Amino acid sequence: MADNKNAQAGLEEIESHVPEQLHPILEAAFKYQKQIAIGVIAIIGVAALYAGITAYNSKAMNTATAKLGKVLIETSGDEKISQLEGLLNSAPSSTKAAVMLELAEACMRSAKYEQAADYWNSLIGESEGNLKFVASMGKAKALTMGGKPGEAVTVLKDLVGAAPAEYTVTVNRQLAVAAEQAGDTATALAAYKVLSEKSTGDKPYIDFKIAQFEVK
Repeated sequence: MADNKNAQAGLEEIESHVPEQLHPILEAAFKYQKQIAIGVIAIIGVAALYAGITAYNSKAMNTATAKLGKVLIETSGDEKISQLEGLLNSAPSSTKAAVMLELAEACMRSAKYEQAADYWNSLIGESEGNLKFVASMGKAKALTMGGKPGEAVTVLKDLVGAAPAEYTVTVNRQLAVAAEQAGDTATALAAYKVLSEKSTGDKPYIDFKIAQFEVK
């Protein structure tokens, strides 16, 4: 009886230091052990396996981060895009968002707007919060500059209501430009009117655009 209590206490102690998803493996090692020695060996093996996986993941992340830094410093243009794409395929999940962000921006700088829009879209799926918002803005800009302002307007309309206060001017300015290029006068006018109520450095221009659209 004492051995069972000690074994259970040992199991609980080990489980407290191991992720929950490994608990069933540990419990099975205790439950079906033919002798204490075999059970201990199995448990040590599981713990060592977890430690090895953790160390491997940490090393992989550090390696990917170092490679990313080297690519950003030493390359440019198409070479940078090519190397970043290679890195994206091998990078651990913890660094994929950073690589996607750099890829999207590299494509924007190289005027590869369709590719940029695709990477911004992938980043949207891999992120949340402010980064997801920034990725959506990036996608809208890539669509606008890539000759698809109508699609950009759709993206930006979804962002207008969800935009943090500090991004109100940025979102509406981009929406106004995209809507004007898409021939959506009503949306462009509404965006410029929002801008006219904010403190901006180009109020005369905004007022001019409002007057221009109201005449149409």
